[in-house]
Amino acid sequence: MSSIITFFVAADDDSAAALSEGGPGDDLPSATYGNFDVWTTLAEWESLATDRSLMEIEEAGGADMVSGADEPVVLAFPASLTRALSVADRPALQRLGEQWIELRAEEDEEIEEELAADLLTEIADLARTAVAAESSLYVWVC
Repeated sequence: MSSIITFFVAADDDSAAALSEGGPGDDLPSATYGNFDVWTTLAEWESLATDRSLMEIEEAGGADMVSGADEPVVLAFPASLTRALSVADRPALQRLGEQWIELRAEEDEEIEEELAADLLTEIADLARTAVAAESSLYVWVC
């Protein structure tokens, strides 16, 4: 099964949820990727970026689903992850990418360094946009 995963900025949960069927349009800042477990990824990123244990993140519930019980769904980025990414500089993003690659390797999943760097840089840019606009970061999974 293939998935399209689009990270995007929206004003609020209601605005983001309204996009569940068709996804975000070109009028919203976004970045599209595919074929990875976004729920696990968000939990791992939050754990690594906020220096909290993965168990603590998972017990807190992780990303909130703002629409859909089945795909397509819209998830709200955890606020702590959005904040952490919005202030991360290039070296911090590089460390985060390296740590994420190591975590995924422990589960026999290979992530290329260039993909991790591109993905995290683009998501951090979206997080900065969201914070500056007093909006939120979301992910649409189809």
